[in-house]
Amino acid sequence: MRTPQSLTLLAKADSLGCVTQFVREGAREANLPESRLGELDLLSEEIFMNIARHSYPAGAPGPVSVSYSVPHPGELAVEFGDQGVEFNPLTAPMPDLTLEISQRPIGGLGVFLLRRFADSLSYRREQGWNRLTFGISSKP
Repeated sequence: MRTPQSLTLLAKADSLGCVTQFVREGAREANLPESRLGELDLLSEEIFMNIARHSYPAGAPGPVSVSYSVPHPGELAVEFGDQGVEFNPLTAPMPDLTLEISQRPIGGLGVFLLRRFADSLSYRREQGWNRLTFGISSKP
C-alpha cells in the first residue's frame, strides 16, 4: 500500500476533470472493478460541485483538498476538505422521494446519493476545515 495521495486545487467547476482523474487513480490502485467507477465518479462530482457552489462566497473560490488512500486491496477511502462555510451533509434531511419532482424542494439528492453508494461516510470539522470522507469497495 502506498502512502495517501493528495491534491489541492481551487473550488471551481473547471477543476472537476482533475478531481475525477485523480480519484480514478486511487480506484486503479485499489483495484476497484469497472462496475463501481460510475458510482465513484458520481460521488466525487457531487461532493466537489457542492463545495464549488456553496462553500465559498461567489466569485472567491477557496481551496479544496482531495486525498485518497487504499486501506486494503479492493477498498478506497476518499476525503474532500474545504475551508468554507461549516456544513455537515450527514445531518441534512433526506429528500422525500415519494413527492412528485415538481413538489420537491431543490437540493438534498446529493446526500441521498452519498448514503446510497458509499460503503462508509463520515464528516468532521477540524481546524477550520470541513472534512467529508467516504469509502467505496469492490463489492457489487
